[in-house]
Amino acid sequence: MALTRHDPMKSRTTARAIVGLLVAAPLLASCSASSGDYRREAEKYLESDDLAKEAGYQFDQAVCEQPESDVIGVQFSCTATDNDGDDWVFIVEITGSRAITVISGEVIG
Repeated sequence: MALTRHDPMKSRTTARAIVGLLVAAPLLASCSASSGDYRREAEKYLESDDLAKEAGYQFDQAVCEQPESDVIGVQFSCTATDNDGDDWVFIVEITGSRAITVISGEVIG
């Protein structure tokens, strides 16, 4: 995944490749996961120390939209704020019966 930071004051974009971030995060839900489980797990993952180590930013205030369904391949968006106070948008995909993958992340403000 590439996390992209846009600096409107300098009118340039800096991309940071994050190796290994596309590894699916397993859900800790019961036997079958609902769309709400995927949303909650994505929010927890975005605020996790694991992602902070990969991304180089600590995120908090993560909020994800409810996925339209719990079918593999469905994507949904999330927002979070990094330790510099910048807001990010993430695209997360359901990649397994109990797994998610962060597809992309970009600074939005």
